[in-house]
Amino acid sequence: MDKAQQIMQKVRRIELQARKMSTATFSGQYRSGFRGQGLEFDDFREYQPGDEPRFIDWKVTARTGTPYVRKFHEEREQALLLAVDVSASMHYAGADSADTKLEYAATLAAVLAYSAAQNGDKVGLLLFGNQPTFYLPPAKGMKQCLRIVREILSAPLHGQDDSMETVANMVLQTQRKQAIVFLMSDFLFPSDKQAIGKLNFRHELIPVRIHDQAELELPDAGRVCFRDPESGALLQANLSDTALRGQHAKAMKAHLTEWERVFTQLGIDMLDTRTTTDFIPQLRKLFNRRSRLFVR
Repeated sequence: MDKAQQIMQKVRRIELQARKMSTATFSGQYRSGFRGQGLEFDDFREYQPGDEPRFIDWKVTARTGTPYVRKFHEEREQALLLAVDVSASMHYAGADSADTKLEYAATLAAVLAYSAAQNGDKVGLLLFGNQPTFYLPPAKGMKQCLRIVREILSAPLHGQDDSMETVANMVLQTQRKQAIVFLMSDFLFPSDKQAIGKLNFRHELIPVRIHDQAELELPDAGRVCFRDPESGALLQANLSDTALRGQHAKAMKAHLTEWERVFTQLGIDMLDTRTTTDFIPQLRKLFNRRSRLFVR
């Protein structure tokens, strides 16, 4: 079986999974979770406890001496942009994982795309971590969903991580209209609060962190030779060394915690997933949390 046939086989498998997962009930939760998006300004009202601070209008607040928030009404349709990391590290799958991180991302992207399509929303795609960058403008329909999955799975293996600043600029340059941006990555690159904040200011950002358990906790596997999938560099290590495995786990935890600190400080709700877990329950919780945040 050649590569094109393998990709199409994976596309069909993921399509079937996504259609099954993206039920009418789940589609309704998607709509509920993002009903505050695609908004047009309506009026002002006094701030009430529980209102989103980002909707405070500081000019009106300064003029009146009382906090005021902007009220909006919902547009009929909204745009969803799936920004997916396709760097070489996303092609990794540990021994306990049925899918690579990229295949896992493709399934999650397909569920979101089908849910959006069922609600009449447009869906677009931005692939980063490989050159040249691929951008598919938001459009409606099931054919768009299929193409999104196909483009994700067709990404070459040799791509290297882009900086968060580069990724933010890519999104801002290609997606000029306000959109819901799902940023899917393993985030194995330095944190950048300024770039994340800039992106979240213009769009509604939902980071989706995808990890493989074998990356977080190295197995006791004796002497091994690692190859960096992005740089090609080789490293020999003795994984029977308890101290070495402990140092790795500590470093990974510190890196993940730093990203979480950035998201928390900016008030961004993230989705943290692993390739061995079902993401649907987490998505449901995310949508339920978000449905309680919007200004009425």
